[in-house]
Amino acid sequence: MRYLLRKIFQNHSTRVLVLLFFSLLLLIGYFLTHSYIVQLDIHKTKILTRLEAVAKTASSQLDGNQLEYLQTTYKFKNTIETNHQDRVYQLMSEALSEIKDLNNLNTNIYTLFREGGRFYFGVNSELKPYFRHEYKNFPQELDTYFEQGGIVDVYEDDNGYWLSAFAPIKNSEGNVIAIVQVDNRFDEFLKKAREEIFFNIGLSLIVTLIIIFFLIRAIRSILIQEDQLNADLMQSKLELEIKSKETLDSIIYAKRIQEAILPIRERILESLPQSFVFHLPRDIVSGDFYWFKRIENKIFIASVDCTGHGVPGAFMSMIGTVLLDDIVEKKGVYEPDQILTELHKDVVKALKQDRKEKASKDGMDIALCVFDTDFETLKFAGAFRPLIHISDGIMNKIKADSAPIGGVGLHAPSFTQHEVSIKKGDSIYIYTDGFADQFGGERNKKYMTKRFRAFLMSIAYFSAEEQLKRLQQELDLWKGDAEQVDDILVIGIKV
Repeated sequence: MRYLLRKIFQNHSTRVLVLLFFSLLLLIGYFLTHSYIVQLDIHKTKILTRLEAVAKTASSQLDGNQLEYLQTTYKFKNTIETNHQDRVYQLMSEALSEIKDLNNLNTNIYTLFREGGRFYFGVNSELKPYFRHEYKNFPQELDTYFEQGGIVDVYEDDNGYWLSAFAPIKNSEGNVIAIVQVDNRFDEFLKKAREEIFFNIGLSLIVTLIIIFFLIRAIRSILIQEDQLNADLMQSKLELEIKSKETLDSIIYAKRIQEAILPIRERILESLPQSFVFHLPRDIVSGDFYWFKRIENKIFIASVDCTGHGVPGAFMSMIGTVLLDDIVEKKGVYEPDQILTELHKDVVKALKQDRKEKASKDGMDIALCVFDTDFETLKFAGAFRPLIHISDGIMNKIKADSAPIGGVGLHAPSFTQHEVSIKKGDSIYIYTDGFADQFGGERNKKYMTKRFRAFLMSIAYFSAEEQLKRLQQELDLWKGDAEQVDDILVIGIKV
């Protein structure tokens, strides 16, 4: 026997089967216990609902004015000794008795009225009245919900344990005169409930045993192959983890290279002290990048959205950064429209897009600003990306040309240069489409460009540091638990 047990537990499949068997036993035990509790609660709810319906029916059939008459006429206990002593009492008692019989109740229906914080019995369905006898140890719900009526879960009084429901009785003026209460003995409830519950549990147990039988047969067949499958899976997982780690390490290293190529933000602040760069890559590396240069009295700054995101976008961003540096520093091109023209030519050449058989469609959208250090004018040119200028509470959108940087085309595009007068207190924004394209909100819709521009308008007169903080808060609030869909870049400059 010991040898057999040791052999069973040494084998993975048989060990799982044994554990499964005992787990199912525990599950069955839990299920039966839980079923008993749930079914008991369901049955109790059914009883209380029925009692409540009876109470409301009785309440609708009893005249509050007649009860008020009885309470004011007979002010002392035992002043009504028989049901026939008072015609009003007799008719109300017969009405309650009829309701009791129609609903097959085993307990009496009675009315209660409240005086001086105490409850007293009124009319009841019994043959002998107990009018104005005090109701001691009454459930607190009667006092709390006297005006509305309700149900009373299991409670104890001088006569045992009960389930009850009660409803208010109103006079012709709408005032609550008394309540009518309908009871069910708890021990009777338990007896009926257990009969119904045990039948359901027995049926559930039979079904469960049948399921267990077929489940064990199916699992036994599956477990025969488990060891080999696990071995193959572990090997594949190990190989995948090694490759994933190598890829992740490479991407992290690429991020360091990309960050090294991007402008140092402190240098941007030296030339543009009231500015911010809100850059949030979707992945580890980004296809959106910002570019900055200062040459003599010229300040160049751009927001660029390259084709794609992640690693492909990051390659494009590094190409774009190098080409922009070369155009300004080596070629000495300072005008924004000419810079974009040169950038388009260089991208086409770098990606061999002039060779149609090998041409890629990769490119970039860009918004480029050039400031003189006196900050009286700025020059702007854009490829699909506009500029927002806010001055004296008025927003001015400077449109970009509908022409890309790079890509395959028959003709080289030309770009328009805009010259904008600026003054102290104005706000300038250039950005990519990532913020406006972010899904979120209650309906999981895009943020949209119109909403984004309105938000920029609302924060334009805060400091650059506060604007950056509010942009992050707005994005977090809108995005919620949704995934970021694209790289995000917003550059703000306060003159």
